[in-house]
Amino acid sequence: MREGHDRKGESIIERNLRNEGFEAFMPSYRIEVRHHRQGHWIERRFPTFVGYMFVNIGPDDFRKVEEVNGVSKILRFTTTFEQRPMPFAFPQETIDRLRYIEWEQEQNFLLARARRQREEELDREQPGRRGKPSTRRIKRAQFTELRGGLASGLQSSSSRVFITETMKTLGNLAGGVE
Repeated sequence: MREGHDRKGESIIERNLRNEGFEAFMPSYRIEVRHHRQGHWIERRFPTFVGYMFVNIGPDDFRKVEEVNGVSKILRFTTTFEQRPMPFAFPQETIDRLRYIEWEQEQNFLLARARRQREEELDREQPGRRGKPSTRRIKRAQFTELRGGLASGLQSSSSRVFITETMKTLGNLAGGVE
């Protein structure tokens, strides 16, 4: 999933692009939810930008990417009317910032999971120590501007603003997709 170490949770399109030799980046975040019947915790991975992925390609490779199973469109633009459409390129600084935000989210996720596991361990050691944990935080997070665990996990407001601006940019670009 990250830098080729652990591919658990990798989406099908990420796998297909990797198998075809392309470097792909799908900003994502993870949350844990309790199984509604069995009660055990399940880890879920969600894309930050639903339907979008960043692929490092050259100007002549975008036809090969379009042929990869799972890819439907590539955001493209034309500089002049007579030129062929070219893939839209995000600045490397944007991709680096998105990678950092994803890393920050991952650290927050791991810390929250470790805290939850420690709380459960203490509850097993000392029954009746405290009441059942509230799910209000999870329910409240689902209705924010940014989806679910992403909104609650972003520590800095600048990260929230950056993700929101990038979402708007992608939305504006998608309006001109061929």
